[in-house]
Amino acid sequence: MFEEGKTLNDKHSFGGSWTRIKLEALEKYLAAFNTALSRQSFTRVYIDGFAGTGRCDITINGAKTSVDGSARRALAVNPPFNKFCFIEMDTKKMDALRYLLAEYPEKCVDLIQDDANTALKAICNNYNWKNTRAVLFLDPYGLHVEWSTLEAIAATKAIDVWYLFPYSGLYRQTAKNANAMDADKENSITRILGTDEWRQEFYKPQRQTDIFGDESGDRREADHHDMLNYVSKRLKELFPAVTEPKILFQAGDSKKPSGAPLFALYFAASNPSPKAFGLATKIAKDVLNAL
Repeated sequence: MFEEGKTLNDKHSFGGSWTRIKLEALEKYLAAFNTALSRQSFTRVYIDGFAGTGRCDITINGAKTSVDGSARRALAVNPPFNKFCFIEMDTKKMDALRYLLAEYPEKCVDLIQDDANTALKAICNNYNWKNTRAVLFLDPYGLHVEWSTLEAIAATKAIDVWYLFPYSGLYRQTAKNANAMDADKENSITRILGTDEWRQEFYKPQRQTDIFGDESGDRREADHHDMLNYVSKRLKELFPAVTEPKILFQAGDSKKPSGAPLFALYFAASNPSPKAFGLATKIAKDVLNAL
């Protein structure tokens, strides 16, 4: 229940110029998606795998500003969705989402407090995808989205996905020397890529030994471009259509980025119909090119 006069801090401080770019891309696609399907009989669902609070404070060029998050933008999009699924593990963020929903009493929303992988697999398994179409936003906290979750999404043949892949996170986890990686790091990379073949792709055996005669271990020869190409290859093996990723940088805007590359924003369509994924990817590319 909401207490009269009570307020809630619905903001969380994280993000920069890349935050605005990803949110604007998502918002534009949601409006175009609903417009394209508005004359069809599908139930349209928006799914947010890491819904947050609906607001966030970001810092651009040293100045802080507050922007609407993905959940709030999705609720306000026109034409509207028929249903929303907001997934969030954090209790305080869930409280903020409940306050947000009080502003939209007419909306049909499922609030799911659970691990995103668990919740998304349940949604994929339980919906009737013959008469339902959805857009899913995946904005994970680090290397959190499991490949098995992406497989469940692709199997629906009905979900369009915007996936903010943790580009810098993958690069940081893959040490220059394979011996420096512990089992937890290796397993986390395998979970998000769905195979351990990344070891052969990223690392090569050393033919030389060190001054003590010991093997120095496999060395990473793949740079961050090679790694992202491998991620793209894996996604294209799973989904019928995948756009080239939009690289989001630490600073600057989409036209004049600066700093380190942080994320790779992918769009993937799971519908195998060439007509369906052709239209979806055209819209997504137009959105990305306009940013």
